[in-house]
Amino acid sequence: MTPFLEHGDRRFQFLAYHDAIRHDGPALELAEVVDGEVGPALVTVLFSVADADDTEILLTNSGLPLPIVTAFLEGALLEQHRLGEQMPPERKSQN
Repeated sequence: MTPFLEHGDRRFQFLAYHDAIRHDGPALELAEVVDGEVGPALVTVLFSVADADDTEILLTNSGLPLPIVTAFLEGALLEQHRLGEQMPPERKSQN
């Protein structure tokens, strides 16, 4: 996954982390980098390791270029796949 995306003079960063506040699980966010500082999340994906259908995408009220959104969602799909591969065999058999 590419940690930085650029579109024109705008720069964005992916950040994968464990979200302990909203759902106590893996998350991926997209934030804009302004003057070298990472801003607040513009899009956040809260992954459900047990069932991909339960994964949620949280959006903020901001406009994003389509190539940035596309690249971010492709990265989110790769992360969902990676998380599914890490699931213990006993949890996979429950799905």
